[in-house]
Amino acid sequence: MRSRFATAFGVTALLAATSACGRSAPIAGSSARASADDGGAPTSPPGASVGALPAASGAPLARSRDPNPLGLPPRRVKIDAGRRVFAFPEAMIADAKLGSTLVLYSAVVSGFEGDDLLLEGKGGPPYRVHAGYVIPVPDDPKLRPGDAVLAEHAGAMKHGIFLRQIRDRLIVRYTDLDARTPEASLKAGRIAKQVEGLAPGNYAALREGADYHHVLLVSPLDDGDHKRWLALGFGGAARIVDEAALHAIPVRFKAKPGEVVLAEWVGTLRRATVQAVVDPAFHTVKYDRAGRPATLGWGFLYKVPGL
Repeated sequence: MRSRFATAFGVTALLAATSACGRSAPIAGSSARASADDGGAPTSPPGASVGALPAASGAPLARSRDPNPLGLPPRRVKIDAGRRVFAFPEAMIADAKLGSTLVLYSAVVSGFEGDDLLLEGKGGPPYRVHAGYVIPVPDDPKLRPGDAVLAEHAGAMKHGIFLRQIRDRLIVRYTDLDARTPEASLKAGRIAKQVEGLAPGNYAALREGADYHHVLLVSPLDDGDHKRWLALGFGGAARIVDEAALHAIPVRFKAKPGEVVLAEWVGTLRRATVQAVVDPAFHTVKYDRAGRPATLGWGFLYKVPGL
């Protein structure tokens, strides 16, 4: 089984990149459970409106730095101080430009400066970030077994399927990591329910000419009549893309053996045939003309009408 995306942050730029928009191709199996409460990078979540609110009382001043290096248009999100979001660490966003490697990690909101958020810095004072670089995480996601979710794994944002609740713990199986990855036991503030359509945290198919590219949506950009998205391409490369070129990839995917689909392969979506349904969240596919069968989770398979 081929490995697409590593989850380690800080080893090399390439390893950090792959965590943002992909995973190691899953392999069927695993029922073990691992706790993922201890995050890796910054920490995250949402709540009330981020307006012209002052920084949290007693919070240290944010370090002076451009909170919007990509020049995104104004954006507001609803969140309270003390809640979690998925956001880019300060070291990544400090000098970010289009094409830069970006990885979403869990972070805690410590306050606000206008519409910008102050996120708790790792080992230092809070850092300021434009609201277009964050994805809020609710305290109470209201989940049902089988829901597609965004969930922490070693501090980074990953995708998964909610399996069950045991007391105050939410049990998740990751769908963009190797399927042998143990289930995770998470607290409610570290998981968000996905909704169908073009939405922050969802995967999408970006049509460019005759090709479809696999991208991770971060935030919508409202430039009046011109609707665009901040997205992460292969290797976590930052992109600004037109909404008209995007096709929503279902957060929950269902297909039968023999059906022809588009399946993710190193950042592109290639024609493939479903060979087996491993479980509701994983399908084994065989790519046309080349490649060995691969087992892929939700978000990495897409049906195109008339394919």
